[in-house]
Amino acid sequence: MDQLDVYYRALTGYRALTSQNRECSSLCKLIAQSDTAADTMVITRTVCVINDDWITEIENGLDFIDKAIKEDRQFIYSNGEVQPIEKVKHVSEESVRHLAKHSNLIGKEQEGEDLIPEKLYTVERLNDYAVYENRFLYMLLCYLRNFVRMRYEKILDLTNKYDGLLRLKKDIITSKRKITYSVELHDECMDDAYLREHNSEKETLNRIDIILRTIEAFLKTPLMEYAAKSPMLKPPITKTNVLKMDNNFKRVVALYDYINAYTEDGYIAEEQKINLAPLKADTAEELSEACAMLSFLMYEHGLGIKQTLKNSYEQEEQRRKSEADAQRKEKLESVRKRVMEGEGSPEEYILDLEQRIRFMEGENAKLDTLYKDLYDEKEYSADLESRVSDLKLNVEKLNTDISEAEIAHLSEMDALRSECNKRIHENMMKHEDEARELERVCNERIEFADSEMRKAKERFSSELAEKNSALSEAEEKLESLTLELQRIEEEKRLCEAKIKAMRAQNGEMTEEDDYTEQESFTELEKEFAAFKKFYDSQWSKTKKKIRKRILNLDNIKGQKGQNN
Repeated sequence: MDQLDVYYRALTGYRALTSQNRECSSLCKLIAQSDTAADTMVITRTVCVINDDWITEIENGLDFIDKAIKEDRQFIYSNGEVQPIEKVKHVSEESVRHLAKHSNLIGKEQEGEDLIPEKLYTVERLNDYAVYENRFLYMLLCYLRNFVRMRYEKILDLTNKYDGLLRLKKDIITSKRKITYSVELHDECMDDAYLREHNSEKETLNRIDIILRTIEAFLKTPLMEYAAKSPMLKPPITKTNVLKMDNNFKRVVALYDYINAYTEDGYIAEEQKINLAPLKADTAEELSEACAMLSFLMYEHGLGIKQTLKNSYEQEEQRRKSEADAQRKEKLESVRKRVMEGEGSPEEYILDLEQRIRFMEGENAKLDTLYKDLYDEKEYSADLESRVSDLKLNVEKLNTDISEAEIAHLSEMDALRSECNKRIHENMMKHEDEARELERVCNERIEFADSEMRKAKERFSSELAEKNSALSEAEEKLESLTLELQRIEEEKRLCEAKIKAMRAQNGEMTEEDDYTEQESFTELEKEFAAFKKFYDSQWSKTKKKIRKRILNLDNIKGQKGQNN
């Protein structure tokens, strides 16, 4: 039973119980019928249509790749070497021809008909499977694996993806209750089991899967594993005589050209959105069960009544069980009476009796389990009691040992205390004289330190007064220099302002004389302030001279008038 079956079975049983209760049923209907306009359920999935032209082409090409691998192409080369006769393992035609041309290898004269040379030419034939054609097969299989796997995984990702969006917002108001329920659920599932099993392109995907498995099997053959040890070929390939003339390799080259020229995705994907709003009545009622259950869970855990509900549940189960047992007994007794009276069927009585026996056997099995658990609990309790009694004995023994140790410790402490007091008294008497001498020496040193400190304070006060005087003079000088510097800077700005004014008056300002930047404009403002200050001072002096000149003219006119 998979997850979907479990949830469906649980929902069916849950709804079967809630539908029997009028209050629960009416609450679910109120939730389902409330604010239906705001309900939203959107399911998004992707449907793919796979073009099987490239699949068919690769399937046909794999047959020829299989035949080309079975040709087991190899290069045989000879490795010749002159070796001492003791190391020669076998003699070939090349060895005889070489000895006929090199008679010097026969170093000694031989008696009889047999000639035994001192050295002999031997040839070792080696097989090399890393020929160009085998390396081409390995490269093609690697290309095919990447080519097919990329499309296969992309199609699976698209078609087996489930995307669901649910939005609910409910306001339920009754005479005694008010519920505000808002939920937004976004469920995105990759490689969904149901969609994978019911994929519309399942047969085509199985073909692609078989292709991938076949390619992996070819790559694990001894010939391809040997070719994998050599450097991988890189396009463009060289079409050797074998690749041109051999029928199997010629078809393999055609497959290579096909996948190199294939630039399409190999499938057409279409995204489908299924909007289920407005929700159907049964769908809305099933969703309302979740709201009711959440409300119950909040109520149960919020008020802490889980144990109370559990006790009530167990009592109800016991009542139902007793009632069902009574009904079975009554039915069995009724059938038995009818059988005794000759009205009932013995087979019916036997069937009911067997059902009763099976039920009792089940109950007995449960009782046996309970008895076993009870027996285990009793054994565990007895073991615990034994451990507790042992622990009590150990505690009593430890308490006795502790009491004895405390008594011994107190006596030892008293003895040590008296000994310590005696030694302390002796040491105090012995060191009183030393303490008085130390006190005298300390007093002398303290007096000497006080006198030295007074002298140091006097020196420090005099030096501090001198430094304060020098500091005051330096501050006065710094202040005068600062004022002089400010005056010089104002004169400088005034001169620069005059120069700029004269240049502006004479039309000597150019585009390079740009004062719009922040620093330049700030300096210009300072020059303007200096010029304004100079202007104000000169204007004040000018006004005094003008006033004085006017007064002098008035006096002169007054004197002339008197003379006239």
